[in-house]
Amino acid sequence: MIENKNQNERFSKNKMFLQNFHNDVLQKGKQGKEGKDTVTMKIVSVGDAPDRHYLLPAFDPVTGEVMTDNDKILDKYRSLIESGTIQSYKNPVDAEKDRDVMYKEIIGVK
Repeated sequence: MIENKNQNERFSKNKMFLQNFHNDVLQKGKQGKEGKDTVTMKIVSVGDAPDRHYLLPAFDPVTGEVMTDNDKILDKYRSLIESGTIQSYKNPVDAEKDRDVMYKEIIGVK
Protein backbone atom coordinates (compact mmCIF):
# COMPACT_ATOMS: atom_id res chain seq x y z
CA MET A 1 0.00 0.00 0.00
CA ILE A 2 2.79 2.44 0.87
CA GLU A 3 4.55 1.65 -2.41
CA ASN A 4 1.45 2.71 -4.36
CA LYS A 5 1.28 5.93 -2.35
CA ASN A 6 4.92 6.67 -3.18
CA GLN A 7 4.30 5.96 -6.86
CA ASN A 8 1.29 8.30 -6.85
CA GLU A 9 3.35 11.04 -5.20
CA ARG A 10 6.14 10.54 -7.74
CA PHE A 11 3.64 10.67 -10.61
CA SER A 12 2.05 13.84 -9.20
CA LYS A 13 5.36 15.62 -8.59
CA ASN A 14 6.84 14.71 -11.96
CA LYS A 15 3.65 15.59 -13.80
CA MET A 16 3.40 18.93 -11.99
CA PHE A 17 6.96 19.78 -13.04
CA LEU A 18 6.32 18.85 -16.67
CA GLN A 19 2.90 20.58 -16.73
CA ASN A 20 4.47 23.79 -15.37
CA PHE A 21 7.31 23.54 -17.90
CA HIS A 22 4.81 23.10 -20.76
CA ASN A 23 2.62 25.98 -19.55
CA ASP A 24 5.62 28.28 -19.13
CA VAL A 25 6.84 27.57 -22.67
CA LEU A 26 3.36 28.33 -24.04
CA GLN A 27 2.91 31.50 -21.97
CA LYS A 28 6.26 32.85 -23.13
CA GLY A 29 5.65 31.82 -26.75
CA LYS A 30 8.87 29.78 -26.80
CA GLN A 31 7.53 26.69 -28.61
CA GLY A 32 9.84 25.01 -31.06
CA LYS A 33 9.36 22.97 -34.20
CA GLU A 34 10.32 19.40 -34.89
CA GLY A 35 9.41 18.87 -38.51
CA LYS A 36 5.81 20.06 -38.72
CA ASP A 37 5.12 19.37 -35.03
CA THR A 38 5.13 22.03 -32.33
CA VAL A 39 7.40 21.15 -29.40
CA THR A 40 7.05 22.38 -25.82
CA MET A 41 8.76 19.59 -23.87
CA LYS A 42 9.93 16.50 -25.82
CA ILE A 43 9.83 14.32 -22.70
CA VAL A 44 12.63 11.74 -22.57
CA SER A 45 13.63 9.10 -20.04
CA VAL A 46 17.23 9.64 -18.96
CA GLY A 47 19.15 7.54 -16.44
CA ASP A 48 22.19 8.45 -14.37
CA ALA A 49 22.44 5.01 -12.74
CA PRO A 50 20.92 1.57 -13.41
CA ASP A 51 18.17 2.23 -10.86
CA ARG A 52 17.64 6.01 -11.38
CA HIS A 53 15.74 7.20 -14.41
CA TYR A 54 14.06 10.57 -14.83
CA LEU A 55 11.43 12.03 -17.14
CA LEU A 56 12.92 15.29 -18.38
CA PRO A 57 12.18 17.83 -21.11
CA ALA A 58 14.75 17.55 -23.90
CA PHE A 59 13.39 20.72 -25.51
CA ASP A 60 15.33 23.83 -24.49
CA PRO A 61 13.04 26.86 -24.84
CA VAL A 62 16.04 29.21 -24.58
CA THR A 63 17.73 27.83 -27.70
CA GLY A 64 14.62 26.41 -29.37
CA GLU A 65 16.49 23.14 -29.88
CA VAL A 66 15.81 19.57 -28.78
CA MET A 67 18.79 18.39 -26.75
CA THR A 68 20.11 14.93 -27.63
CA ASP A 69 23.00 14.62 -25.16
CA ASN A 70 21.67 12.84 -22.06
CA ASP A 71 24.43 14.26 -19.85
CA LYS A 72 23.50 17.82 -20.84
CA ILE A 73 19.83 17.10 -20.19
CA LEU A 74 20.66 15.70 -16.74
CA ASP A 75 22.95 18.65 -15.96
CA LYS A 76 20.26 21.14 -16.93
CA TYR A 77 17.84 19.66 -14.36
CA ARG A 78 20.32 18.40 -11.74
CA SER A 79 19.31 20.98 -9.11
CA LEU A 80 15.63 20.04 -9.48
CA ILE A 81 16.52 16.34 -9.18
CA GLU A 82 18.62 17.00 -6.07
CA SER A 83 15.87 19.13 -4.49
CA GLY A 84 13.27 16.37 -5.03
CA THR A 85 11.18 18.44 -7.47
CA ILE A 86 11.82 15.69 -10.04
CA GLN A 87 11.74 12.14 -8.70
CA SER A 88 13.40 9.04 -10.11
CA TYR A 89 12.09 5.73 -11.39
CA LYS A 90 13.80 2.42 -10.67
CA ASN A 91 13.83 1.48 -14.36
CA PRO A 92 13.11 2.98 -17.77
CA VAL A 93 9.99 0.81 -18.26
CA ASP A 94 8.21 2.44 -15.30
CA ALA A 95 9.34 5.87 -16.46
CA GLU A 96 7.98 5.25 -19.95
CA LYS A 97 4.62 4.08 -18.60
CA ASP A 98 4.24 7.36 -16.71
CA ARG A 99 5.56 9.39 -19.66
CA ASP A 100 2.89 7.97 -21.91
CA VAL A 101 0.09 8.90 -19.50
CA MET A 102 1.53 12.30 -18.52
CA TYR A 103 2.17 13.40 -22.09
CA LYS A 104 -1.42 12.72 -23.12
CA GLU A 105 -2.81 14.50 -20.06
CA ILE A 106 -0.54 17.54 -20.39
CA ILE A 107 -0.94 17.97 -24.14
CA GLY A 108 -4.62 17.07 -24.01
CA VAL A 109 -4.50 14.04 -26.32
CA LYS A 110 -7.18 11.42 -25.75
